[in-house]
Formats: sequence, C-alpha cells, structure tokens
Amino acid sequence: MSSISENKFLFRSFCQAAFTASAYTASALVCAVLFFPFFTTDSIAHAAKARLMITKSVANIRENPNLKADVVWVLSPAESFRVGKDKKGWLAVYPASSNLSGLPVGYISKKIVIPAAKNSPIVDWGDVRYVGTPLEYHAQRSLKSAVAGKFAEGDKIKVGFLHGGWYAVFKADKPVASEKDALGFVKEDSVNLTLDDARIRYAVRKINVIQKPVATSKVVGVLNPGYRAQVGKEKGGMYALYRIDTMVKDDTPVWGYAWGPFLAAYPKNLEKKKMAGIDTRKAELAAEKKKKEIELKERADSLASMDKAMDAVVNAPIVTKTMYSQAVLNVRSEPNAKSLIVDKLELGQEVLVGPGEGKWFPIFKAGDAPDGKMELVGYVYNAYLSIEPPARVKKVASAKKRAPGGPDEVPIKITSKKMTFSENKNRIIFSGNVKVVRLDITLMSDTLTAMLKSGGDSLQDTQNKIKEIIATGRVNVVMNNRKGSCDKLTFVVGDSIILMEGDAKLQDGPNLVQGNLIKFYLKDNRSEVVGGDKPVEAIFFTPKNVAP
Repeated sequence: MSSISENKFLFRSFCQAAFTASAYTASALVCAVLFFPFFTTDSIAHAAKARLMITKSVANIRENPNLKADVVWVLSPAESFRVGKDKKGWLAVYPASSNLSGLPVGYISKKIVIPAAKNSPIVDWGDVRYVGTPLEYHAQRSLKSAVAGKFAEGDKIKVGFLHGGWYAVFKADKPVASEKDALGFVKEDSVNLTLDDARIRYAVRKINVIQKPVATSKVVGVLNPGYRAQVGKEKGGMYALYRIDTMVKDDTPVWGYAWGPFLAAYPKNLEKKKMAGIDTRKAELAAEKKKKEIELKERADSLASMDKAMDAVVNAPIVTKTMYSQAVLNVRSEPNAKSLIVDKLELGQEVLVGPGEGKWFPIFKAGDAPDGKMELVGYVYNAYLSIEPPARVKKVASAKKRAPGGPDEVPIKITSKKMTFSENKNRIIFSGNVKVVRLDITLMSDTLTAMLKSGGDSLQDTQNKIKEIIATGRVNVVMNNRKGSCDKLTFVVGDSIILMEGDAKLQDGPNLVQGNLIKFYLKDNRSEVVGGDKPVEAIFFTPKNVAP
C-alpha cells in the first residue's frame, strides 16, 4: 500500500474493527492515529524488523498456529509484545523483553495486530487467581516433579504461560515479565474455576467498568487486579456488575459492565464465607439501625413524659396557706436580702404564703387573677412569719387592714422650701431644695411636681394619692448603692418605674453607665440605657488579677 488512498483504506478498516471490538479500543485507536502518517511500504517494512506489536482489540493467543487450537491467553489492546516471523498468517508471541529464544507464549493472527508505539505499556503475563483449597505447586510441568511449595486457602497468586495444561505461578504483587521468575507450576483446572452460577467474580487484571454493554460507552469505574464484584446477566461478551457490598435483587440498578474474559470465578467456599460476612454485616447494620430507632423513640417518649410532668408542675395550682407577720417586715423582689424592697408587712398582717424557697417564703395577692394564676408580690424571710398572729395583735386588732402589693400604699415623704397645691389640676409643685424619700430611694432636685389621682377635694386627701413625680433641675437620686443624676426624672409610682432623661448617668460602685435616657424598673431590679444622638457609654471595673 504505497498510495494515499490505500493508506486511508487501511486506517478506516482498522478504526471500524477497533471501534466494535472492546472497551480498550480508544487506546488502540490512538496508537493507530500516531502511526498513520508512517503507514507506507517502507515504514511497514521497518516495523516488521522491530516486531513489537499491539492488538487492535481483545485478542486470543492460541497454543498452536490455527483457529482450532486451545486459547492459552487473552491479550488486552494497546499492550506491547514481541512476535517472531510470519508463518502462514500466524505470528509466534513472546514477552516484549524476550530475544525470541525458547518456547513462545502462543500464536496470534497477524490480521489483528499493528506495530506498537515506543511508549506502549508492556503486557503483564500474569493474571490474578484465588486459591480455593490448599494447593501444591511443582518444580516442573509434571506431577512427577518435586513439590516446590504450597498455597493456603484464599491466597492470591498470579498465573501465566499456559502450556500442556500447566500454568507457571508467580507472586501476586509483582508484574510478570517472563517465565523464569515463576515459583513453580500448577494444573490449569486447579485454578481456572468454571463460571457457571458464580455469584462473585474478580478482575484478573485492571479493567474498566463501563456504563452500557457497548465498547464505546463511558467509564463509570475501575476494577483493579483481584477486586471483586457480583455479576449478573451476560450480554455481547460483557457481564452486568454490582458492587460487592450490594444486596442484589430484581430491581437493583446495575453498577456497570465489564469484559467476560477478564473476570474469573471466585472459589465457592471463599464466596460463601465472603458473602456470609457481608450478609452478617448487613444484618448487624440493620440491627444497629433498628436499635437506634428504638432508642430514639424511647428517648422521645421519655422527653415527652418529662415535658408533660413539667407542664403539670408548672401549671399546677399554687398551694398557699395563711400566715402572720411577727414584725414590721420588708417584702423583697427576690429571695435574698440584697434584692430590692417592693413592699412592707405590718406587725400581725395576714398574708398568703406559697411553698418555701430555702429560707424565704413567696407572698401572693389575695383573690383570683384574670388568668387564673395568683400574682406574686415578693419574698419575705421565713423566720418572721407564723401561722399564729402575735399575742398583742390578737388583743388589739388593727383598725385598718390592707393587702400587700399596692404600690401607692408605700409612704412617700417630700420636703422643700415652698409648696403649691392646685386642686383643679390635681398636682402639687414643690420648689427649693426638694427632697423625696420612699423606702430606700432618695431624690433631690430644684423643683418637683407630684401628679395626684383624681377624687380628692382637699390637701388632706392627697395622702397615698400620688401617681407620678416629675423632678427637674440638678436632679440627683440614690437607690441603695446606686447613685444617679440627670436633667429630668419621672417616677411612675403605680408601675415602680424611674425615667432619667437628659445627660443621664447611673453609678453602681465604681461602675458607670450613661446615655440620653435610663429606665429603671424597681420591681425587676433592672435598667435600660438609650443613647439617643450619642452612643451609650459604660465603664466597668474588674479585679486586677482577672484576665479580660
């Protein structure tokens, strides 16, 4: 073929054969393209001298140079090997490192080979096998020869160079280049297991797993030598594959397909152990999953029961009893002596007391609240309460009893240089060195306006009627350990809220906060600071030996 048209015909014929032959066709096609520019009569003659060849597709090597001879090896495409002289259309096949001396591996038709590229990978002449039962190997291809060694059940080995029904055997972890590296020899039927009804097969060499049983289909995975998979139906020389750890049913999706010649049967006894282990592990995983589901359900049921019990406790009606104050007694916002005083109990006063919290009793208002829950007033120290009223109070009953919790029943004392009472506007204006004292709160300012509740017709009726106090001018306030100042202060008596406005500052010991507005909630013993046009500023001091 010296003309260009002849070269094109050769190239087209090769592509068609390669494209329909196997999953390895792409590699063979690349090699053909690389060699196409040199497919002249001279280049073919030169390649014949080199005699390093590759196959166009998956190809059989036969024991003798005819199609009826036994197959002794199967070649993958694009792996280079050496051939001898042409003998009636057949080439003797040798390892690529061979000098063509000695017995050939077998024979291949010259119709399915092409010259190899220099960088073509060398054929590994060993295929993986698993030993099903203990197996002896001999020093020669004969049962009469000495036993050279023994393989144990489950050992992974490589076999190659099949002649006269005997394989040469090699170590599994190294490539096989020539027969001289063999450990010994074993009978072919001792390692070539039948494929009938084999549930597991394994890759005898590295093969691609493709998406569909078509040579040009895309690769979806790889099986390295000795890697196992479960097999399904055969189609066009390819077997459907499933992953080794998959429970295969009628509707289980196929992982992919691989060429049958490169899949060997796994020994039955090993397969049973392997699948038994996989099935056992699956059963263990299923049991663990079921156990976890049961534990999660039990935990959810337990949490639901705890929530139900907690709701029952929270929503249970408060059990109270009537007790009497044994002294004039402070009522505090929290069950501790440092919390804010929110009320006072008179000597002998009757109160509703809830379950004790340590050394403190909660005090509740008498009467049902709109939501059905009792309203908490505060806490008193249990040492000053008794189920019996004091003896003196028994004899001389108080002329007036009151229930705790009324914020306007706490006396407020106001002093100043001048006082103006406006009956029509229900207010009293104090001016000049004004000082207000209510329990542990002291307020000083230039002027103060006390807004009264409606209904009074004289100055005498203003007692316990103050609903709001507004102080202006050099306002200073002291609340327990806190000190504050501002331009204007409003005290909402009914809600026990103090509003400090205009350059408001509040100092608690060495700590200082300031802003445009400070709200202080006496009942909750908490405050809010609003910056306004300027940001809120806070300065806090910590001990020297405490890290930030």
